[in-house]
Amino acid sequence: MQPTLRRPYRRAGVAVLATATCVVLAATLAPTASAAIPVPNAGSSTGDGWETRTVARAASKVVGQSAPGMSIAIVKRNPNRPDEAITTTYHFGMADKERHRPVGVQTQFEIASETKTFTAALLAKRITEGHSDLDDLAQDYEQNVTFPTMGGAAITLGDLVTHRSGLADDPGNLNAGCPGGGTHGCSDAKALYNRTLLWEGLEAPGALADAPGSAWLYSDFGFGALGTLMADAYEPGHAEPRFADVVQRELTGPLGMTGTVIESPTPDLAVPYSNGTPTDLWYNTGALAGGGGLISTASDMAKWVAATLGYGDDPLVPVLQSMLEPIPGVSPTNMPHMQMGMAWQLFPAQNGINRPYAFKNGGASGTTSATYLMPSEGWGVTVMANGDDSAATDGAAFELMRELAPDYPATPEGAVGSLSFGSLGS
Repeated sequence: MQPTLRRPYRRAGVAVLATATCVVLAATLAPTASAAIPVPNAGSSTGDGWETRTVARAASKVVGQSAPGMSIAIVKRNPNRPDEAITTTYHFGMADKERHRPVGVQTQFEIASETKTFTAALLAKRITEGHSDLDDLAQDYEQNVTFPTMGGAAITLGDLVTHRSGLADDPGNLNAGCPGGGTHGCSDAKALYNRTLLWEGLEAPGALADAPGSAWLYSDFGFGALGTLMADAYEPGHAEPRFADVVQRELTGPLGMTGTVIESPTPDLAVPYSNGTPTDLWYNTGALAGGGGLISTASDMAKWVAATLGYGDDPLVPVLQSMLEPIPGVSPTNMPHMQMGMAWQLFPAQNGINRPYAFKNGGASGTTSATYLMPSEGWGVTVMANGDDSAATDGAAFELMRELAPDYPATPEGAVGSLSFGSLGS
């Protein structure tokens, strides 16, 4: 365990957490009928016996099932110093089955659509500094493209950051950079999708599925456009958007997130697997990177979660906290009680969880991730796995919140609710 960052203390009563330990009690991890309970790999920084067993049970439903490996980061309030966070990290299985490389402290995973929280943070930072507003028109940030309108409604920055822009999930010309001019897709379509293609996609007939502000429609296209607009706002005048550079300078650098970088085949990157077979990275490094272009580690995601929950005194902390404030507007028809923050999907108490919580997940060709936050309790979890079963990864993260978040006893064995997961993006 690692005491890390301080958080302003806001509650009179604090749930008592068992004293965390760094000892993995492997002998207590008894197998279940369905799968052997895995032991955390070397480098894991574990909590007490109850947390370690609970994490291992959740991991057993993923590791060796839908993914060869996974990392889990948990952030919780220090019971002895409530303004401080304790983080624990767990690593299981293999980052690369073929080379027998285990998941460890340095292992990076594609976080795909969880990148959207970083893109939103760039906007939140500009809003905090007085340079932008949610009501600003996207058109006002770029004069070399005409953003689509419908029924007199124009796209705002607030629409883009809440999936209410009306833009389709992917641009219609997503494969236009591939050999053959888009007649066939290619594994690096997103890397080849440059600023020119983004502008052409926005101006193409049918770019809007709905009028801006009239419906909730998950959109990588919209967040890709927002990422490019924000990169240009921070670093104008470049032929291609400097999204990766801006994220490092404005966000990950100040928070010490050295393992969070633009998607690339680094030596520490977990190999993505689809149905147990290695598959391609998405190489989401072009003009859509703001929708899903980052890779990260468990320890880095713990820092991101901790700052979003309010721990620490970095100037980014209140910026990230502001992203959890509900932004009025339409909700998905199948999740009418869901509200939107900036990229975060906000849910009321439900499914055995007695406090509101926030959610964001991501999925690439062979990697999935999910983060749940319980802001009132200063508690959060991120799960990352190198497999393509998003339901399994989301389910493991939700199970950990249900069983480990303060004040919430575990649901009786076998009792499974109807879980309201958010839509999966890139």
